[in-house]
Amino acid sequence: MLPDGRHPAHHGDMSRLPRAAAVQIGEFAVGVVVAYACVGAAFALTQSLVPVVLVALTVAAVGLAAELRWHTRATGLAAGMISTALLAGGMFAAFSLVLYSVG
Repeated sequence: MLPDGRHPAHHGDMSRLPRAAAVQIGEFAVGVVVAYACVGAAFALTQSLVPVVLVALTVAAVGLAAELRWHTRATGLAAGMISTALLAGGMFAAFSLVLYSVG
């Protein structure tokens, strides 16, 4: 039902995003960029399996350490770093194996 002049719009209060959620979304984006940059740089420099996996595990460990150290203040950052590092590490490792088998 659409609001008329007598009743205020029902979606006015629903569209406000809490500050904490906005900060966590920003932290998640930063974590994703950091993880892709680190793992991507390792792949670009070495194009080898072991360094890519080691960098991915290191970035995930840093994300885990940040979560354990700062708890809820770094949840978005840790979630972005851990998930993206492991996903990117797996993708680049698989691509390294494809390059190895082709070459």
